[in-house]
Amino acid sequence: MKQSTLEWQTEEGFREVINCYSNALYAVSYSVLGDYHLAQDVAQEAFIKAYVKRHTLEDPEKVGSWLTSIARNLSLDLKRKRKRMVQVMERSFHEKTLQLFEKKESETSELVWLALYELKEEIRTSVVLHYMGGYSMNEIASMLACSTSAVESRIRRARAKLKKEMNEMVEKNLKEQNVGEEFERKVFKELRLRSALFDQVELTNANFMNSNLAQSIFSDAYMVEATFKNMNMSGISFRDIDLSDLKIEDAQMGGAVFRNIGLPPEDHLAAGRREEHMPLLFDKCDLHGSTLTNCNLKGVKIEKSEVEGMTIDGISVEEMLKVYKEKKSE
Repeated sequence: MKQSTLEWQTEEGFREVINCYSNALYAVSYSVLGDYHLAQDVAQEAFIKAYVKRHTLEDPEKVGSWLTSIARNLSLDLKRKRKRMVQVMERSFHEKTLQLFEKKESETSELVWLALYELKEEIRTSVVLHYMGGYSMNEIASMLACSTSAVESRIRRARAKLKKEMNEMVEKNLKEQNVGEEFERKVFKELRLRSALFDQVELTNANFMNSNLAQSIFSDAYMVEATFKNMNMSGISFRDIDLSDLKIEDAQMGGAVFRNIGLPPEDHLAAGRREEHMPLLFDKCDLHGSTLTNCNLKGVKIEKSEVEGMTIDGISVEEMLKVYKEKKSE
């Protein structure tokens, strides 16, 4: 691995890094999440993040601990977001073990995770790296930034805590898990997709499903009548965009900023279609606490809306309506 770390920032070098540490990141992620499928997804995401930020690591000899740290942080983030905490058994662990021993083989992974979850995280991570990843005590120590004796101690404590039968099942089950030879290709395939450049490409009627478009840039794009459904667009930025006839429904826009919005001005490229557009419509919108400033509100209609606390240039709309109604009733 030493030669690879010297050239790891190149694409070919990073491929070697992936092959060397793929099971390590998989193991670290699994030790946090307890789910083989999620762990593999997180391991892939960790390598992608590392590849994008590879130039920020000053000491390439620490690439192992750096990668495992990224995988662990991503796993913890995912665990928090999913609020997916592993259930703590109401009955003692050993009682649960006896019940599950009688169940079918397909439930072995659940039993293994229950056993591992009884261990402290630092011990669990060392155990999973050793058995799932097949790494030596020295390699694990390097990745976890601790001493070899500390790793050896953790493995001994894990073996002492688990029953003999459970120890054998944990070892066997973890050894059967690995990311496979296709993992490195999957990582670079995803990297290619994320950094793809579409220039002067006709995408009419194209359909993107289950796509990650984070940090993508769309420039000079013709997207008339495009449809975005079930999209996470948090933090997205629109600038110099023609949104005529835009429809937004069931959207959460807390913290959103609208500036220089309206019908196209006379010198705008879309000004020729100005008369075609209907006035803007806000219907059943929660604008509580919002601020409108330096806006052209000529001809604006507000109907059947809650105006408590609403002010115009510091004047209470409620008070104005109250005075108006009193004058009208006289």
